[in-house]
Amino acid sequence: MKQRDKLVLVGLVLIGLGIAMFFKSVRAYSWGFYRLGGSVSTGGILIALLLVDVVLLVATRHKAAKLALPVLIVLLVLSVILGTHLSFTGSVLDLFLILVPAAVGAGLLLRAFLQKKED
Repeated sequence: MKQRDKLVLVGLVLIGLGIAMFFKSVRAYSWGFYRLGGSVSTGGILIALLLVDVVLLVATRHKAAKLALPVLIVLLVLSVILGTHLSFTGSVLDLFLILVPAAVGAGLLLRAFLQKKED
């Protein structure tokens, strides 16, 4: 196994460990669609646009409908993520100890990808 492959593997493991520890320390106490200005739900608008896009895609196979479908799906997922209320259950030290492995792993990945390839 090459040095670069080892760095990538260790980096991915450290990032995965940091993400797993972070998710274990975060509690979602409500979720839903993001609301513009506190009153207008973006979810309803995006779902309606998604349905119209699917109908257009099935009926016409238009290029714009093909391009809009993944964009609308990403916006819908982003709306749910932004509408989720999270709270961190640990202390600042816990957060620091969670973020250090992820940061070290990201640094190792960056180092591995910036290394010159060895043939």
